[in-house]
Amino acid sequence: MFKKFILGLCFLVCSIIPVHAGTAPISQAEIQEIDSFFNSYINSANNYEDDLMKYYSLNPNIKRIVIKPSGAKEAVVIPFERYKTELKKGKFAAKLVNYKNRYLNRKYQKLSENKFKIKAQRYPMKDTEGLNAEFIVLRTTNGFKITDESLETKVQKFLEAE
Repeated sequence: MFKKFILGLCFLVCSIIPVHAGTAPISQAEIQEIDSFFNSYINSANNYEDDLMKYYSLNPNIKRIVIKPSGAKEAVVIPFERYKTELKKGKFAAKLVNYKNRYLNRKYQKLSENKFKIKAQRYPMKDTEGLNAEFIVLRTTNGFKITDESLETKVQKFLEAE
């Protein structure tokens, strides 16, 4: 009987106290810092600024989750050099059509002392259906840097190896 009481008490305590699964609580100040960084990044990307690469670490992991016409998804890792080349190639056409991304429903998570996750719904141009976007950012001596970027896309071109 005593064992059941102790077991029940342990269960009650565990269900009341939230478990953060290895993540630290994120402060409001950290959220504001990361949000400011992310807004600057979005502004730079949406205005085709030459300084866009300053927001990334030296060799970030860039991934596109391609949503096929069937609805199936396929992850494609984009080498950073290819990513930079494609940005340069597409810059002129994107400017002509005023291509922009909106990021809504942002959620911030602290992964470790200097590492954070940003999750959002990305709305390319005039799309009304959001696509999942996820960024891992690292606080460095040179400010925040994107170390991982994973975006859902319907652009099938990413399935082609280059």
